Amino acid sequence: MEIFPIYLLHSGEWEENKFVNFISDCVIIESTFNYNNLVAAISEQIRIDSDLNTIEINFVPNVGLPPITIYNDTGVKVYIELKKKNLNFTEYPLFVIVKEIYENHLVVTSSVVASSSSCLVATNSNSRDVSTTDSTEIIDIQLIENTNFSENTGIIDNMLNEFVEEDQVYQDKETLMNVMKNLAVRERFQFKVKRSSATRYHLTCLDDNCAWNFKSSIIFKANIFKVRSYNNNHTCGYGERYLTQRQATSGIIASIVKDKYVNPKKVYTANDIIEDIKKQHGIEVSYMKAWRAKEIAMAMIRGSPSDSYKELPKYFYMLEQTNPGSVTKLHKSEDGCFLYAYVSLYASIKGWEHCIPIMVVDGSFLKAAYKGTILTACTQDGAGELTASMLFLQFV
Repeated sequence: MEIFPIYLLHSGEWEENKFVNFISDCVIIESTFNYNNLVAAISEQIRIDSDLNTIEINFVPNVGLPPITIYNDTGVKVYIELKKKNLNFTEYPLFVIVKEIYENHLVVTSSVVASSSSCLVATNSNSRDVSTTDSTEIIDIQLIENTNFSENTGIIDNMLNEFVEEDQVYQDKETLMNVMKNLAVRERFQFKVKRSSATRYHLTCLDDNCAWNFKSSIIFKANIFKVRSYNNNHTCGYGERYLTQRQATSGIIASIVKDKYVNPKKVYTANDIIEDIKKQHGIEVSYMKAWRAKEIAMAMIRGSPSDSYKELPKYFYMLEQTNPGSVTKLHKSEDGCFLYAYVSLYASIKGWEHCIPIMVVDGSFLKAAYKGTILTACTQDGAGELTASMLFLQFV
């Protein structure tokens, strides 16, 4: 049996065949490893909870080629054979993306959620699935507080929903999972997944002897999930529930604090997140988790920087359509990466004819994800006021 020290890059992401924002580490693998052995070794080394996270393993066979994903035993064997032929520690590193099992995508409440925090929900001892209930049937109703439904459907689509009970219907499994994780953070307890599949979602308390239990399953021929049974009574000790909080992932924390980033002028740091989560929920959050929560929350509210750059051609087109005579230029590299952009509005171009023929160029550094420089050219008009003639944005 041979062993191989492997250079490991994890917790990053791929951007145009480049792995960015990663953390460096190392791991030892054996020539007899199969896929499960490799996943277990990496998970243990980078200290992730396999109950809450899954990993995607990639390697690059050669410079300039796209990454190959290892997803079975064959992929592991191919990788080990490559390492046997090249024992250089930094050759053929493994690129690992960590994904939260319950949050493939964080979904913000849709625009059709009723704005009221109170609504009427139908209850009946002989209740049936929503898809089969006769709309003319007369049933009793009761008032439920803090429950958000999609308009006119009775299906919950708000992942911050605060009230959970039997027979509730959720728009999909992802929404239901986020609701339960937020519930665990808010009520300060922990659960573990007993069963999770495309059709079922079953939770139990972290303490095996506790009576707390939650079961849900898909409604026939639909993607919506119904709560089949729910026992909200804990019979375990406080220590089991309050010692740590495994449901307080960076994604869940982001969903709690995302409204803090609506105002771009407001400064809300990772330390502020740590302080607020401790004060509001009694949970200790590490700085790294708070920082990741901040990044996720900002992406939820403002989108990603790379997506913003992709919108530049559309923005320039509309700028020229609404301001005829304006000049816009966008220059990209051969592989399609943004290099620089130039904008001069028609009003500024015409105004130059009546300005003092002296131009001052001022520059400022950009502090966003991709850095860069922004330049503005200004001059004085006849009234002695400053007026901008052009804008130049350069990516470095």
